[in-house]
Amino acid sequence: MIVQTVHLKWILKFEGWNILFFLMYGYFVYVLNLHFFEHLTLPDTEISVFGIAVAILLGFRNNEAYNRFWEARTAWGDLTNASRNFASQVIGYIESPENQGDVSQEAHRIHCELIYRHLAFLNALRMQLRQENTWEELRPLLSESEFQRLNQAINKATQLNHQQSLRLRELYRSGWIKQQAYIFGLMESIKDFFIGQGRCERIKTTPLPRQYAFFTRSFVWIFVLLLPFGLVQHLGWITLPIYVLLASIFTITERIGKRTEEPFESKLEDVPMSSICRNIEIDLRQQLGESIIPASLKPQDGVLM
Repeated sequence: MIVQTVHLKWILKFEGWNILFFLMYGYFVYVLNLHFFEHLTLPDTEISVFGIAVAILLGFRNNEAYNRFWEARTAWGDLTNASRNFASQVIGYIESPENQGDVSQEAHRIHCELIYRHLAFLNALRMQLRQENTWEELRPLLSESEFQRLNQAINKATQLNHQQSLRLRELYRSGWIKQQAYIFGLMESIKDFFIGQGRCERIKTTPLPRQYAFFTRSFVWIFVLLLPFGLVQHLGWITLPIYVLLASIFTITERIGKRTEEPFESKLEDVPMSSICRNIEIDLRQQLGESIIPASLKPQDGVLM
């Protein structure tokens, strides 16, 4: 996610070739009108109306793209809140049947096991959404046997959350968790994690309908190719800078929508899942009472991943 000023180098990276094309195309239309076809122009009123229609279409498409981004960010915000609540439930509800009220060494070990597995779930979900293929990052959070079993799973986040529910059932049957805390507390949190995962997967696997992207992009380019023929009759050589500016505004706006509609693709504009996962890890480790806490992620070159 871009958290600082948009750099010129980013604009040139993503739009540089288009700007160069507009310079060459605008100059070509100006020379063509000046030396060969003096009256090679189009009615500026009709082009203006067409431009308004394209702007309305762009606004609609970009608004829908932002809604997808905001829903994705909201889903991760809900996962953050549910994670903090889950850690408090684990520490508060799970206690040794023999030493009620005391946090024994065994109880602390179980707390760590459950909370570390949850951190593995969050990071597995992040990596699945970004389609990463290496899972070594999860190894320190799981036992070696559980990590090896996880390698066989297709949907690793689902399996980790499912394993969490099985472990909680085992603890409940062993007397470590009271019935009400198990049913209405911990298992409700597991349900919230599945809901958050499902929301993210729905956004990931259901793109904005392709017809919006196709027709929006097509109409934008039809407009920017016709635009200099409406400007040259009134502006002469000034057509060139004005055309480059106007055309760039439309194409950059179209590109913003295209890049925003997919918030889980490791792009500059994406939801900062790595930073969110790290912040959750910091909170949960502090809730466990650990003294060695990882540092929060900082923006790199104005981008928080």
